Amino acid sequence: MNFETRIKNLSEIVAKLEKGDLTLDEAMELFEDGIKITKECTKMLDEAEQKVAQLIRELDGSVSEIPFIRQD
Repeated sequence: MNFETRIKNLSEIVAKLEKGDLTLDEAMELFEDGIKITKECTKMLDEAEQKVAQLIRELDGSVSEIPFIRQD
């Protein structure tokens, strides 16, 4: 699964949980799935950030890390 698919699945889980018509067991299972997907997405974002940092190079070949600022 790619990042976008995981985010879509996570959004669907959140919608189901917010609806509030699940049994406790169903809600717990979805919550666990959501946590797993969140960890996978975080790992993917961390790896992407590392790749970006490696690609940002100065003319002399040194690497400059520029903080990534999210704009919500």
